[in-house]
This record gives sequence, structure tokens and C-alpha cells, in this order.
Amino acid sequence: MILIVVIILIGSLGGIVLNLTEDRYIFENYIKNKIETEEIFLISDSASEAVIKLLDSDDKNIDYIGEFWSQTLPVDIGKGKVIIEIADQERYLNPNYLIKGKNLDQKMYNIFERLFTILEINPKILNNIIDWIDPDSFSSGGEEEYQLFKAKNSKLDTLDELRLIKGIDDHIFNGTIKNGEFKPGLRSVISPYSNGKVNINTASKWVLMSLDQDIDESLASNILSYRAEKPFKRVDDLINVDGMNSDILYRIKPYIDVKSQNFLANIELIIGDRKYKLVILLNRSAKTKVIWKKLY
Repeated sequence: MILIVVIILIGSLGGIVLNLTEDRYIFENYIKNKIETEEIFLISDSASEAVIKLLDSDDKNIDYIGEFWSQTLPVDIGKGKVIIEIADQERYLNPNYLIKGKNLDQKMYNIFERLFTILEINPKILNNIIDWIDPDSFSSGGEEEYQLFKAKNSKLDTLDELRLIKGIDDHIFNGTIKNGEFKPGLRSVISPYSNGKVNINTASKWVLMSLDQDIDESLASNILSYRAEKPFKRVDDLINVDGMNSDILYRIKPYIDVKSQNFLANIELIIGDRKYKLVILLNRSAKTKVIWKKLY
């Protein structure tokens, strides 16, 4: 009888010890995760401040590929790493500028029409984008009514919002390979965050080609080669590029610049075996300010 009681007591104590061990493990991990979370917020705040100081210290009159801010910036923080990538948004075309007031901006439409032709994207999708962002609820040749919702009838707020628009699938959004050649997707050529003027020092050849019917791939490549050696300090410096003429420059001048105003920073935070992503949209006018930031 005594032996049975002892066995029961040992079994009970074993259960208690096991429960205490499990509780301790859960508690310690909760504390550890809490500390790591607090560290992440501190590190993300520091990374935000660093990006702001970097952009504030940069020459605001000219922005080009090759500047310090345009390079991948890995930072070792002892127990982890921070990797910062910054892209100016004026290297892209902004679809929100397709609409001027309540009307279609025909010249901007022509630019986007050329872009879609160059990328071999169905022009119907361009009309769907227009109907998504124009302020009325009447179709202008695109899709206005969706199965679960209506077109927004307002400007795009984020790039990912494009994926709600009919016809924009993964291939259209991310790009695809056609006949052995990569054709970029919309995410590589447009942005709702730009000020509407294309920075000729940072824009891709596809964006440059869309600006005018006389900018073919050869002239766009000449622009890229010229700026790699000598970034444009003024828009008028484009005339020095082989193949450029005053007529083309006159037509595209209202839509181009040599500096950028909006920047998107993608920051990867690696702490131990954990990875976080911090995305910050910044606007640089007199002083750089954060428009929004998201931590994933």
C-alpha cells in the first residue's frame, strides 16, 4: 500500500515538474520574443533616421544611379544585419497623372500607350487602369464593374493596388520572358508615388522610350551610356546625346527632370534566425520626411 502511494506521489511530482518546465520554457520564450520585438522597433527607428540623414545630406539638385543612396547598403549590427535598398520613384511613370481634373490627359495617355506597346501588354488593361482611377463611375472603354466590388474611381494609393485591376496577373505585374527576352512587368516601370516627372538620370530604357515616338531603343541606350559617364545636370544636357534633337527635347521637356523627390526604402532586418522587412516612403523637399512606413 505504501509503495503504491509513493509511486503515485512520484508520478504527481513528475507531472508538476514537467508542467513547471513547460511553463518556464513558454515564459522564457515569451520574454525573449518580447525583447527581440522591442529591439526590432529600436533598430527600425534607427534605420529610418539613417535613411533620412542620408537623403538630407545628398545634393537635392541632381540624383543619379551610382550615388551612395542608390547602392545596396549592408550594415553589420553585431547580433544581426540591416540591408538597405533605396529606389527613387521618379524613375517610374505615375499612372495617377493619366487623369487631369476629371478628364483624360491625352499626352500622358500617349506615353502610357507607347509603354504598353513596348512591353507588349494588352492596351485594354490601360483602359482598365484609367477606369479604376478616373473620378466618375462611367466606363471609358475599360472595366468599371467587378464581380465583388466596383472600380475605385480614385487615385492609386499603393503599387499592389494594381493587382485588383482586371487583367493584371502575375506576368503583367512582375514581368515575363518572351522569345528569350525579358519584358518587365508594371511594377518595374510605374509607381503611384512619383511626382509625375521622369528622372532621366535613373529611368529605365523602357520608360525613356515611352516618352516620345522618336526615342527608339538605340537612342534610349545612348542616353543610358551618356549618363553612366556623365549624369545630366540639366534637362537641356540631353541635346548632347547622339541621336537626340531639339524637337524631341522640346516635346518631352515638360515630363522630365534630373532630380527626384520621392524615395522608397526597402530595409531587411536580420536578427538571429528572424527576418523582418521595413518599407518606408519618403518625400524629400526642403527636408526629408516619412510619408508612411510598414514593418512586416
